[in-house]
Amino acid sequence: MNTIQKSTKYASSISLELERLQLNYSNVLIKYKQAVADYISAINNRKQNTLVTIKGKAYNGTRIDKLSTANTLQTCRAACSASSTCTGATFVSNKCNLRAGDSPIIPSSSDSYAIVPNGKQLLMNMENLNQQLLNINKKIRNKINAGQPVYNNLQVDNKKKSEQLIKNYKELEHERDNIRKLLEQYETLDTIEDENQIKITKNYYSYILLFILAIFVIFLLAKISMPTSSSSSPTIQYGGQLNKNVYYILLAIILLIVSINFLVKYLSV
Repeated sequence: MNTIQKSTKYASSISLELERLQLNYSNVLIKYKQAVADYISAINNRKQNTLVTIKGKAYNGTRIDKLSTANTLQTCRAACSASSTCTGATFVSNKCNLRAGDSPIIPSSSDSYAIVPNGKQLLMNMENLNQQLLNINKKIRNKINAGQPVYNNLQVDNKKKSEQLIKNYKELEHERDNIRKLLEQYETLDTIEDENQIKITKNYYSYILLFILAIFVIFLLAKISMPTSSSSSPTIQYGGQLNKNVYYILLAIILLIVSINFLVKYLSV
C-alpha cells in the first residue's frame, strides 16, 4: 500500500470518527436543551425546592444538619423537608443523614439514596450534559487537527491529479486534431491517386487506338502504292503520281489523328 492509499484510508477513518462524534454531540445537545427546559419549568412552577431521591448517589453537604431517627426513605425525605437548614440528605442502610451546606452529588453504593432538591438535580443534570458536550467538542477539534495535514496532502495530490488530467485532455485533443488532418490528407491523396489512375487508363486506351490507326494507315498506304496488274493490258507508270482518292484518304486520316489527339488532351484534363 503506497503513501497516498494510506493517507486516504487514514482520512476516511477520521471522517467516520468525526461523523460518529458529531452524531453523539447532536444527541447530547438535544438532552441538554431538554434539561434546560425542565429547569426553567421547575422554577416557573416553584418546584425547584421539592425533594427528590436518586438511587446509587450520596449527598454529604459541608456539615451535619441534625440527627434524625428516620428509618425509611420517605420519613428521611420528610425530615429534611421539615428542617429549614437541611439542603439534602443521604439514606443508606436504613439510616438518615441530614446535611447542610452545598456539595456535589457523588456516586455511592446501590443501596444508597441521595435526597436533594429537584432544582439541584436538574442543575446537576445540566452540568453533566454540558461537560459531555465540552468533551465531545474537544475530541472533534482534536480529530480535525490530527487530520488536517492529511487533508492538506490529499488536496495537494488531488490538485496535481486534476492538473495532470487537464494536461492529458489537452494533449488528447491535440492528437485528435492531428489524426483528423492525417485522415483528410489520406483521403485527398486517395482521391488524387484515383484520378491519376483514371487518366492513365484513358491515355492507355488512347495510345492503343492511335497505334491501331497508325498500323491501318501504313497498311492502306502500302495497299494504294502497289501497282495494279492486268493480263490484257501492259502496265503503264505515270511518273509516281498518286490517285486523287489517296489524297482524300490522307486528309481524312490527318483530321482523324488531330481529333483523337485533341480528345486525348481533353480527357486528360
